[in-house]
Amino acid sequence: MSSLRTRIILCFLVLLAMVAPYSTVDILQISTTTAQGPRPVLYSEAESTRAIAVESVTNKHEPFSTANAVSFSPDNRTRVMLFAGNLHLAAGEGPEVVTADAEDGSHNIYQLKVEHVGPVPDQEWATSVIVKLDEQMGDIGDVLVRIYYKGIASNRVRVAVGHVGGGPPDDPGAVPTPGPVREVFPTNPVTAGTLTPDEVMRIIAQAVSAAVALNKAVTVAVTDREANVLGVFTMTGAPATFQIRGPGPLQTPDPITGLVPVGLEGTRLPSRFAAISKAATSSIFSTSGNAFTTRTASFIIQEHFPPGVNFQSGGPLYGVQFSSLPCSDIKKPGLPLGLSGDPGSMPIYKNGIMQGGVGIEGDGIYTVDRDPTDFDLPFEEVIAVSAVRGFETPPLIRGDNILVNGIRLPFINVTQVLQPPTIPFANLPGAVEGAFPIRGAQPSAFGAAVVGGIAGEADPSFFPFISSPSGGANSLTAADVDQIISHAAQQANITRAGIRQPLGSNARVSIAVVDTEGRVLGIFRQLDAPVFGFDVSVQKARSAAFFSKATAGAELRAAGFGSYVDRAAADGVQLNGAVAFTDRAIGFLHRPFFPDGINNSNAGPFSTPINQWSPFNLGLQLDLIKTNLQAAIVGANVPCTTIPGLPNGLQIFAGSVPLYKNGVLVGAVGISGDGIDQDDVIASGGGNGFSPAPAIRSDQVFVRGVRLPFVKFPRSPDL
Repeated sequence: MSSLRTRIILCFLVLLAMVAPYSTVDILQISTTTAQGPRPVLYSEAESTRAIAVESVTNKHEPFSTANAVSFSPDNRTRVMLFAGNLHLAAGEGPEVVTADAEDGSHNIYQLKVEHVGPVPDQEWATSVIVKLDEQMGDIGDVLVRIYYKGIASNRVRVAVGHVGGGPPDDPGAVPTPGPVREVFPTNPVTAGTLTPDEVMRIIAQAVSAAVALNKAVTVAVTDREANVLGVFTMTGAPATFQIRGPGPLQTPDPITGLVPVGLEGTRLPSRFAAISKAATSSIFSTSGNAFTTRTASFIIQEHFPPGVNFQSGGPLYGVQFSSLPCSDIKKPGLPLGLSGDPGSMPIYKNGIMQGGVGIEGDGIYTVDRDPTDFDLPFEEVIAVSAVRGFETPPLIRGDNILVNGIRLPFINVTQVLQPPTIPFANLPGAVEGAFPIRGAQPSAFGAAVVGGIAGEADPSFFPFISSPSGGANSLTAADVDQIISHAAQQANITRAGIRQPLGSNARVSIAVVDTEGRVLGIFRQLDAPVFGFDVSVQKARSAAFFSKATAGAELRAAGFGSYVDRAAADGVQLNGAVAFTDRAIGFLHRPFFPDGINNSNAGPFSTPINQWSPFNLGLQLDLIKTNLQAAIVGANVPCTTIPGLPNGLQIFAGSVPLYKNGVLVGAVGISGDGIDQDDVIASGGGNGFSPAPAIRSDQVFVRGVRLPFVKFPRSPDL
C-alpha cells in the first residue's frame, strides 16, 4: 500500500506541474473555480476541460495508447488515473460503487471499468480514480469521460486516447474545474536560501548601476539556491534576444521561431532565458564547499580538458549542459537552456552560506570560453561581480582554489571590482519583467531525511523509496532500493571529495535508483550536495539502465535515431542487452575523438564529427532532446525525449552502474555531485551485490581495437 500511496503522490504532483507552461509563476497559485459542488467533480486543467490524468503505472500523460507496450496486467489494457473531488467512499464501500463511461466523436459510449478509488495522501480534497480503457477503443482521439457515484454523475472532462484532438464538443456550460490547490497544498517551511526581496533588489540595483557606469544595457536575473527565479530586470535598450554561438558552423535561424535545423548553433532566443540560465547555473553548481560560475562550467564541458590543449580527454563534466532542463520530470524549476557555460554569472553568499546566483546577459551572444589563456574580460562578468558586493564568495571555496587532475579550475577573470554609486531601485533605467516579479527565496523542494544512518535530504515526490511496479523476483524492491542508496551514501560519507574545500572533506552527492523502464524508485541527497546533481543522478541512472537493456537499439531506431544504432553496430557495439553499460562507457562512445582526446581520430559512434562539433551540437545526447527542448523553452509541457525511459534526457559523463539480480538487468544507480571518479566509486559501493557478470561488463568490449571503460576509481579514495 505504501508503494501505491507514494506513486499516487508522485502522479498528482506531476499533474499539478502540467497545468502551466514553464514560468516562475508558482503552480500553487491555481485559483479555485467551480471545483466544489454537490456532485462528484473530475478535475481539469486550469484553462480547459482537459482532464488532470496520467497512465496509472508509468505516470505518462496523454495521449494514452489503448494497450501498454510493457505488460503490467494480464489483459495489457491501459489504466488511466483521474482525480476527483466530492468523492469519498463510505465505510465498507469499494470501487464497484463508482462507474465511468466515455463518449467519442461519433457518439459511441464506452464503459470504463473502475478498478481503484482512494484518497490522495495529504490532499484530503482529492480522490484518485483508476479506470481501464474499454477493449473496443482504438485510436479515437479525444473522448469525454465522467464518473457516477450512487447514481450521481460528475462533470465530463476531455481525455485523449491514441491522439490529441477531435472528439465531441464540450457539454453546454462546461467550464474548467481545477482543484482548490492554494488553500490546502502543504508548503515546505524551509526555504531555498534566505534571500529577501530587499536583498534581491539590492543585487539587481548594484548590477544595473555597474552597467550604467560601463554604458551598457543588460538583462539581470537573480535565482535562489534551487534555481527559483527571484526577479528579472531588463534595462532600457538592452538586447531583446541573444544567439547561441560556439565553434560549430553558424546557421541562420528561422526569422519567426529563431530555431535552426541542426543542433542549436545559431538559435536566437529572448535574453531573459540566458540571464536565468546563467544565474541558476551558479546557484545549483555551488555549495558551502565549492563555488563555481558559468566560466567554471565552460572549462569542464569542452572536447579537451583543459580547453584548447590537444590530446587531452574531454572535460570531466562533458554533457552536463543538457541537464536540469525545462522539460525535466525531476528538477523543478528547470533552467530555460540547461546549465550555462557563458561567462557572466556569480554565486551569491551570505556569511559563507550559499544563497543563489546572479546572471547577466547583454552582448547578444551565448557561448563558451574557447581560449581560457587569453584572460578575456567580458563586461557581463564585470557587472556580475559588481552585483554581488556584500554577498561575496568565501575565498577558500572559489573554483580557482580547486584542482582537478592537477589543473586549477577558473572562477572569474575580474581582478578589480567595479564599485559605482548604487542607483536607488525605483530610479533604475528599465523595468522588472512581469513574469518574474521580485520575491524572496522560495520553499525548498527538499526535507530532512536519514538513509543508512546518513543525514541528508529528500524530495517527497521520490521518498520514501518504492518497489519497481514490474514486480517479481527479478525486479527491485523497496528494500533493495534502500540497501543500494544506503550503501552509496555510506561510501560517499567516507570518500575523499574531489571538488570541495577544505581538503579532506567527504564527497556530497545525490544518489538515484531507477528500474529498467527509467522509473525513479528513490533519490537521496547528502547535506550540502550541489543541487545540479539531483537531476543529473537520475539522468545517469536512466542512461545506464537504458543502454544495458535488450530493447535499447530498437527503441532508438523507433524514435528516429537508427543512424546512431547503425554506427554503433559498425563498431561492433550491439545495443541488445548483451553488454552492461555504465555512463563512463556510454560517454566514451560519445566523444568527437575516439579514443577520447586523441586528435585526428574519427568521432565515436554517438558523437557529431569534430568539423561539425560544438557544445551546442554534441550528437545523440542533443538530438534525442532537441525537438522537445525547443518546445519546452517556449512553454510546452513535454518530456525531454520521446523515449519513455529517458524523460529527462541522456547523460554522458561518468557516475553510474547498471544493477542485476539473478543475472537479470533490474535497473541502475546514478551518482552526481563530486568528481567523476568519486561518483564512480560511490555508485559501485551502492551497486555492490547487484553487479553484472564480469563477462558482460563494457570493459570486456573492444571498439576499433580500444577497450571500453566500465568504472574508474580515484587513488586512495577513502578518508
